[in-house]
Amino acid sequence: MAITRKIVKVFLASPGDLVDERKTARTIVDEFNSQLAEALGYQVELVGWEDTLPGLGRPQEIINRDLDGCDFFVGMLWKRWGTPPGTEPYTSGFEEEFYRAMARHEKEGRPAISLLLKEIDAASLADPGIHLSQVQKFKNQVFAERKLLAGTFTDARDFETKFRKCIQGYVIGLNAEEKATASEKDQAPLVEQDQESLQKDSKSDSITPNAVEGALFLGDFAAAIENVPDGQALSPEEVARVRLLASISATHSNDQHSLGTHDANLLYKARAKFPFGRRELLKLLDAGLDHSDDANVPLWHWLKAVNGFRGNRLPICSVVGPTDRRIRALKAMSLICEPIAEEKEFGRKDFIRFWLSERAESTLKVAALGYLGACGKTSDLPTIQEEFARNETQTAGAAVDAIVRITLRENRSAALNVLITLQPSAVARDLLNMLFEDETEFDNDILLRSLNHRCSLVRAFGAKLLRSRKALTVSMSELLLEDDDAEVRHEAMQALIATGRPFSLAQASALLVRNDKTQTARGLLAMSRKDMVGEYYFERYRKQYFDALPTAQLEEQERSEFLDLDSYFSLARRDFQTRGDDLRNAVSDQFKTRFNAVIDDLAKLHGSATDLVESARNLGPFLCGKFTREALNIICNQRNPADLTLVRSILSDSKIEYSSFDLQYLADCGEWCDIPLIIELLERPDYSGMFKGILLVDSNPREEEAARALYSLGGDRLEDLLVFSMPASLLARLVALIPDDVFLHLSNRIIMSLLRSENEEVRRVTSLKFACIFPRRKTQQFLEKYMSADQAYYNVIHWLDFSISVPRERMVHAAGRLIAKT
Repeated sequence: MAITRKIVKVFLASPGDLVDERKTARTIVDEFNSQLAEALGYQVELVGWEDTLPGLGRPQEIINRDLDGCDFFVGMLWKRWGTPPGTEPYTSGFEEEFYRAMARHEKEGRPAISLLLKEIDAASLADPGIHLSQVQKFKNQVFAERKLLAGTFTDARDFETKFRKCIQGYVIGLNAEEKATASEKDQAPLVEQDQESLQKDSKSDSITPNAVEGALFLGDFAAAIENVPDGQALSPEEVARVRLLASISATHSNDQHSLGTHDANLLYKARAKFPFGRRELLKLLDAGLDHSDDANVPLWHWLKAVNGFRGNRLPICSVVGPTDRRIRALKAMSLICEPIAEEKEFGRKDFIRFWLSERAESTLKVAALGYLGACGKTSDLPTIQEEFARNETQTAGAAVDAIVRITLRENRSAALNVLITLQPSAVARDLLNMLFEDETEFDNDILLRSLNHRCSLVRAFGAKLLRSRKALTVSMSELLLEDDDAEVRHEAMQALIATGRPFSLAQASALLVRNDKTQTARGLLAMSRKDMVGEYYFERYRKQYFDALPTAQLEEQERSEFLDLDSYFSLARRDFQTRGDDLRNAVSDQFKTRFNAVIDDLAKLHGSATDLVESARNLGPFLCGKFTREALNIICNQRNPADLTLVRSILSDSKIEYSSFDLQYLADCGEWCDIPLIIELLERPDYSGMFKGILLVDSNPREEEAARALYSLGGDRLEDLLVFSMPASLLARLVALIPDDVFLHLSNRIIMSLLRSENEEVRRVTSLKFACIFPRRKTQQFLEKYMSADQAYYNVIHWLDFSISVPRERMVHAAGRLIAKT
């Protein structure tokens, strides 16, 4: 059976003083073809000026035709520069051939280029002459540009060794790339194998010999080590590349190794200096994935370098290699909404079957389901439903989440129906917010079915919608009063109240607060209860209860209030114009005068030395603070600039707890000098908000409120505001909400200071904002400037690289989602 070999054309360029070396080169090629061509599947054809057929036209033009069809260009120089080719600006045929090959390489990626330079004796260098002067000028320029690697040789034997390495290294590299490509195309049958078999095949693929770029580098590196003068070190980038090549060549007997953060960033910085082989690029991509959780190693440039945005490179990474790397590949796919290309041998269904196979680890399945939730199609649903049917604790919730999100993209009502049918015990609140974003698509029947859902959040959303439609019947509301969830019980109570059914405070407390049936425990005592959500809703009802009472009844109760001022505050909210000044006076002395008057009255009735009076007096600091806080909320809610001095005075007392009303007031009525006060308020406790926080998606709404207040006061002096001393998390929120047209005009000095912040989140959000707003050319220039400075943070490099490497539309979409999560 005949064996098919691919032809590799190698163009040999040199002036006429290296005739012996050219003959040696032919001998080496003949030797290669007879010994290795069959095994590697490649036949080498050596082409040079002596092989060019005679023809019409300029001789160099005829030579150039062969040059333009070559795969590998090997240039050799010694003392002669060569004959002028007859066309400007070139001064020799060698020069024209070299730069013609370089131009084609930059445009097409081929031919591969190597230079072999014969060492020159000192006597010749002392009196170089025209030819040698041109040679030296060329060599100095090549070494200065550092666009390719050049090797040196001393004599015929040394040349033989170096040239043999060039030819063998190049062909072996072609063979390795062919195997790697075939391995990627052959992944489909591997999906049916177990993970151990797939892992074995992946490891065997990773030990393929280095491509010609790596082989040439190692040869020059070895020579450089021998010639490094004492006290002079090799560059960190060169050492990093040696480690990269060593990691590629590792076998199963070696330690598991991933390129470290420093070396990976050094090689990224030197990416224009080194011509990397494909295996090196893939290893750098692996390193980026291995560190992607921390975003401190470049990833996206290497993905682009292997055409990763046009093929299934990331999906392949999700089925080959260590589990942690596969999971990170899936996360990267989710981030940029990476599509899966349908290829002949290996398509979307094959990847999903592998991810969700019975033998796959649960962590990998969860990551895959996260990707499918973001990017899945309805055709994926049967496989995901099979995973849900396995009823695995670790993956069931993620499977439901994915199914609902995919269905939601097609039909909102169908998504709720799926959620009700599958009955997961827990559902993410952000998913429910998306699901119930447009309530008009749900009819009452499906909402009534949601009231029997296992997940309390689903029941609460359904009950709230039904109540708003006045479709929550009395009988259904009565049943919901027995629900395990306080939010559901609160909705049922509100529905019954709308029908005219009253609830006393004692009844409301008994219904809403399950672990303490009394309604007398307040303040710090209430905080000790286990049912904090029930307590939160009871406090809401308590205010609602008093605000609904007639004015005459409130005034009657106000006269008899002792240590509670609910009626007093309800009247102030109802008629602030009449009662505002009295409330301001009470706030001004933080209710001390009013409280002392109560204690005096109590002492007159029971005697000043009784335990009752003493116990009441001990409650003074707590109650006065509580009353002041409630009264200040009422004053701040009026948004009257005339109250600014009073508000500042009270808030300057650090014992006053936090309230969002303060930030809203200062945002509307405050001044630049109030910025430190806003920042300081974040450090204060918020006993009422601690219950509310349990019910909210936003993990820290306080910082969001504070950031908006800061921008409201300092937006016209933004650069001064951004250098203000504040918690890093607050600064990150502030940067995130800066409008794009405002961020666009920030000075480079301010942007650079944010990118050098000690806080990782500040650097991340600033990088992403920059990426979304500025064109890629400016981002590229800014990145190079940033990396050239003495101080550079790796996560900034990661995200700026993200912005210039990922397709623009996908990058902006992903960056926007990341910024929104800040």
